[in-house]
Amino acid sequence: MTDPTTLWFEFGPGLIVIHWPDLEADCIACGGSLAGQGPPIKEQFPSPPSARFLSLFTLRALRSHTFNTLVLRYYWQRLFTMNHEGFHRRLDLVRSILSMFALEGNEITPLEYDENCPFPFNNFIYKAVLSSPATAESFMRAAHGQQPCTVMPPAEGVEAVVVRLSNPRAEGMNNTNRVENEVASMHLARGAVAQLGTDYVGLVPAVYAWKAATSASSKDEAGFGWTIMEYKPGVPLDAHFRALSMEQKLEIIDQVAVIFSAIQGVKLPPSVTHHGGLTIDNGGQIISGQGTLQEMEGGPWKGFVESWAFNMQGKLKEADASEVISGWTANGVRANVDRMVASGLSSIIRDAGVDTTSLVLIHRDFTMNNMLFDTESKRISAMLDFDWAAIGHPGEEFFTSFHDVKGTTRMIHSEELQKAILTGSFGDGLAKDVANEEEHEAWELARAWDAALQKHGAIRPSDIKGMVVLEKLRSFTELLAPFELANKAMLKRRSAEDIAVMRAKTEEAIVKGLEQFNVGG
Repeated sequence: MTDPTTLWFEFGPGLIVIHWPDLEADCIACGGSLAGQGPPIKEQFPSPPSARFLSLFTLRALRSHTFNTLVLRYYWQRLFTMNHEGFHRRLDLVRSILSMFALEGNEITPLEYDENCPFPFNNFIYKAVLSSPATAESFMRAAHGQQPCTVMPPAEGVEAVVVRLSNPRAEGMNNTNRVENEVASMHLARGAVAQLGTDYVGLVPAVYAWKAATSASSKDEAGFGWTIMEYKPGVPLDAHFRALSMEQKLEIIDQVAVIFSAIQGVKLPPSVTHHGGLTIDNGGQIISGQGTLQEMEGGPWKGFVESWAFNMQGKLKEADASEVISGWTANGVRANVDRMVASGLSSIIRDAGVDTTSLVLIHRDFTMNNMLFDTESKRISAMLDFDWAAIGHPGEEFFTSFHDVKGTTRMIHSEELQKAILTGSFGDGLAKDVANEEEHEAWELARAWDAALQKHGAIRPSDIKGMVVLEKLRSFTELLAPFELANKAMLKRRSAEDIAVMRAKTEEAIVKGLEQFNVGG
């Protein structure tokens, strides 16, 4: 019987075909039938294969030469992937960072690490179990005092910390003041959540030390920005939520609403007046800065319209770089989009009655994936990952957050449920035409979430004037460079025919969107 870890690799003219051996299927490659070898996964590489590529695997036996194709047999021993490259250099960097504070990690373990992920990680995160406790003296001595927006460990010290390396290769991220933005956002959120009472104190991890990236484009590990922060116990909430009873789910939703209401209600410093992100000046003051989750450097912006226009321009820049999209230059589409950005956007937002002066702290990934859960107490034990945090209009939080509590304004189940979320009108009962149990639960969770927000004094989508128009603008903006068309890894998964159909449908949707906003030829 074939070893299940065995793979077949075929090297042809510019093509590598990977065959999974134990699948019951045939495949045709290089003019020959390889029955029983399973469906191929094809990737383009230089031909002949470079020695560098071959060295990434353990060669076991040269099998044969057929159809001018070199067929090699390997035992699967992957030594390289996109995120695995530099693995040992990053471990060395973590040790070096700890040594700056006279700390040593007895055990350093990657967290949330998947070497098979086809996209660059946003961050590389490690738990370091220390040989001796880290104390306030450890950090203050090395930094010649306490860094801005940090909290010192308790008197007895801590036996483990999290070291977080900010990955400058992350897609769609601006690294200009990325570490500073996260540190400042965590500082503000931690203070606000602590005021909720003893059950919530320390829910946002303490940051003990941090360092900004040496430059916004640094690809060398030595130039990475980083933070050392408190290690929080618990399990990812998203992995356990589905198995909970409805009563337990509703209790969790109430906890999430309490936490969100505090973060949404953060009192911003007087020095934070612009849309974008946060940074920390030389005097340790939190001030307005560039945002992190944006396609290019820019900002901050005094006005909401300018901020939105910049994000649309970022999407258009991404569309210009795509060979598939080609900037939507055909059929006059691009000219109309440019006209909308330059002169139509302001009137669209104004006519919708949007309060463009409203500014709040936005997490932008407020989901259970970023919450830890104590299975004993059945309470949320940590609120994590403020990497995408921003300063902006309160409606923007509902674009990228809350999909698991069914509180996003995106259409994820049905137009009827989306309308209920946007208007706050769920009726006396659940949707009459709910066809299945999953849809029924979605309505129940969405209604409970909306009620919990109202109960705890948070701003709901239905409280935001012009929210329906903002959601339409969000949807339209994403059409300009949809992930499925703009991302190379996603395109590799589809045939040329599928891509052409998807592009045509997207262009049609853009044209309809322009007509909806009264922009057109």
